[in-house]
Amino acid sequence: MAIFTSFEHETATQQPSQLKSVQIKDHLRQEPPYHRAVLCYIVRGANIEQELPKSPKANSAQVRKSDRVALPCGPLEPLLGVIEDNSSSPLDTAWKTIRKQTSIPPSSLSVLRYGKSFFSATSSIGQKCLFYPFAFHLNTLSGLSTEVDKLRLDQSICEWDNRDPNLYDLMDSHYHGQGLRKIWFEIDLGPTPGKMLASGLKQLQHDHESGARKLAAVSVNILRAVLVNLDDPITLGGTWWQKARITAWHLWKNGRQSMDAAILSFLLMTLTEIETFLLTMGPEETCDKLHISELFDRIQKKIRSYKLRLSYNFGSYAMSRISRTGSIPKHLKILTLSASHTIRECIAQLVRISGAQSIEICVLESRPLFEGVSLASSILEYLENEPISPKVDVSIFTDASVAFAAQGVDFLLLAADRIAADGSVSNKTGSLPAALSVRHVSPSADIIVVSELDKVAMKSCDTEAHTMENNESSEVLDAWQQSETVKGLGVIEQKIQKKSRQVTVNVPNVYFEWVPPTLIDAYICEDGVKLPSDFRKRSQWIKEQCERYFDHNL
Repeated sequence: MAIFTSFEHETATQQPSQLKSVQIKDHLRQEPPYHRAVLCYIVRGANIEQELPKSPKANSAQVRKSDRVALPCGPLEPLLGVIEDNSSSPLDTAWKTIRKQTSIPPSSLSVLRYGKSFFSATSSIGQKCLFYPFAFHLNTLSGLSTEVDKLRLDQSICEWDNRDPNLYDLMDSHYHGQGLRKIWFEIDLGPTPGKMLASGLKQLQHDHESGARKLAAVSVNILRAVLVNLDDPITLGGTWWQKARITAWHLWKNGRQSMDAAILSFLLMTLTEIETFLLTMGPEETCDKLHISELFDRIQKKIRSYKLRLSYNFGSYAMSRISRTGSIPKHLKILTLSASHTIRECIAQLVRISGAQSIEICVLESRPLFEGVSLASSILEYLENEPISPKVDVSIFTDASVAFAAQGVDFLLLAADRIAADGSVSNKTGSLPAALSVRHVSPSADIIVVSELDKVAMKSCDTEAHTMENNESSEVLDAWQQSETVKGLGVIEQKIQKKSRQVTVNVPNVYFEWVPPTLIDAYICEDGVKLPSDFRKRSQWIKEQCERYFDHNL
């Protein structure tokens, strides 16, 4: 069982100070060590948009049938699992707890929501504990082998009586209720803001076409929609600021984890701007929703400026590389993949300023959704509006022919959905084969990552590892179904739908993969060329801001 020292405890529980670095509190030095545990709520129905409590305290004088509120909170008694060692992540422990305490196969479950971690005392463990709540959705009832599991799932809707004046006190005093509240943000945000956030999370989760920057901008818009619909007074010392931070946390953790670096950075930037603005107001001044809307307008304008600055910086870097040859080349060849507005702008900038007589643009198709085809189309439409340009040839290659496409290239352009502290880049699957192919068949070419600095991921605030996004196999199957030459596809589909213990078939659909820094020649960001050392500093700053805004007492 993992026991933490008093120093680790004070670090984990420190309060965010306004625009100051986090300080260690002397009175926390005597705090005892604590345990860590997970709470697993298994939800049978995923409809979480039911009616929820409308006020932070129940009004016992109002006795109406509608005051009885059904919450899809999973079993009344959630599964409790202790994190045994410091190397185990909360999510891994949650899955392990489900395997140990139920007969539900992992293939029948999916993570529905992460809940905000919190401290609470529990007699089950014997002392203060840091809880990590999770909600899991039961996708199918097949595979349940015990009556205990079936009985547990029959209790998967907890009815909280809103007429009970002690409802919220009970939820706050017992870790079961606290875990429920940390998962179902609708309880504290209220019906309208809660539904807006829930709808926004679905939008982020189901958008498989937009890149990280666009989804991060969407996250900021969702935060805006929630905040302008809150009725609380807009102050840093009240519930409004707490709700703003918890909304941002859920957008980060429950939006799109494979792109959470950009989402988190944009949200932290927004929280910092809001905090700074509210701190500048005098004690007699009041802030209204119009002020907040105007603040968000300025933030979005700042975000939109990144794309233009990136393309200019790439153009400057590319021309510096070209000038080293001593003459303007007659021909340039560029290789790229997937769909990225940033990459399109960079290519257009090079076409405008290179001086080359002809430019060949090779785009990998980027299965299974063929985003590369969309990028090629976008480039063609964009260049048609250019008044003067060299001869441009756009070629679309299959992903499997990447080595052929890489022959003779001058630049491999990669976007980034996430940049690690060591400079590793997570991008669309196919990026690593492209980089390896270019390095092998065109060793003199430059492999360039073009990305906002906001894509840098923080050094983890807890032990949760970066999750791999494995999407629906149907996206791959759909492409096969379009081909008349594929034989026996029905057998594959049947085996996927009906699992066999002896013979199984899987169709992984992993969207992103890592490209190590050893394969990357340059990182172009909105404020210039960066080095991995710059990412380490940025990563540490993000971690500090994350701990400041999203501490365990939130």
